[in-house]
Amino acid sequence: MRRTLLLTAALAGLLSAAPAFADDLVRARVDNLSHPTKCAEFDNVYFTLTNPGVRAFRIEVTPPVYLADLKTDDTAPNFDHCEAMKDDPKFKFEPKKLTLYEDADTRILGFTHEVSWRARGAEVVIGDVDERDIHLVQVQKKVGDTFQEYLVVYPFDGYWRAKPIPPERFPEAAYGTSFLLGPIEEQHRPIVDIDRIEIDGKNLVFKLKFARGGTGELKVEKAERDGVGLAVKLDGLPAASDKQAPFAGIRSMFVTPDNADTARVVWRMDGGLFTENVMDFKSTSTDDVRFDRVELSKHNTSAPDVSFRGFRGAAE
Repeated sequence: MRRTLLLTAALAGLLSAAPAFADDLVRARVDNLSHPTKCAEFDNVYFTLTNPGVRAFRIEVTPPVYLADLKTDDTAPNFDHCEAMKDDPKFKFEPKKLTLYEDADTRILGFTHEVSWRARGAEVVIGDVDERDIHLVQVQKKVGDTFQEYLVVYPFDGYWRAKPIPPERFPEAAYGTSFLLGPIEEQHRPIVDIDRIEIDGKNLVFKLKFARGGTGELKVEKAERDGVGLAVKLDGLPAASDKQAPFAGIRSMFVTPDNADTARVVWRMDGGLFTENVMDFKSTSTDDVRFDRVELSKHNTSAPDVSFRGFRGAAE
């Protein structure tokens, strides 16, 4: 496997700075389970992060390096070459939209769609609301006179997506890479089966109880135009019967470097920073891994980069 030392000064400054708690860092094994596709609407990129000793880490979601110079943003779906997409099971629900929480700075909405591929999802609890059929939770921040969306979670399969507060010229800036937190399993696709999500709207904390065992917490520490910062804690996750179970993962899309939601893996080792195409990467152990793009994409051009950093063996 060809591994090229990354010398770009901007990325070196971003990724090589050691956190203040560097002595407590542990490494996670990063494995690539992706496969090629020609369909830009199919999540063919799948990476897992594994280490049974990891109890805390950070996720940083930042704009692509070219965003400041971007003239037009393409967020339209593209179903070319998607004839072979697999049909999901279909379960019917009564559609609805709920305001789960709102104050001067934050609004949290819940949506139930008419159809879902799973018959049930997590119990969602926030204030006086206690629901089991919410398919989508949106978190928004008040910016000027409007609320801007920057984080979503899908309680039915445990997928999360985040994006920086959109720039004024691209108010509908795209989401891109999804991430999974907790014990990943296969149910028609990789999922995390969440039994309960308890949301503290004021402090922007999501407490998770997983159906297979263990608990988690995601706290929004930052939501700005230059990025979203999330602090994650995990505890008591079950072990897989035949191998170590991943504690996190990403799903994304790659057709070509200029038609992708993520195109490169950048990781830190003792010898420096390294980068590789997402389809060529195999595996590594690292305390810092980033999934990004440097070429303009025809698809979800404004979609952000996602980094996992600061893996620790004990939560703060």
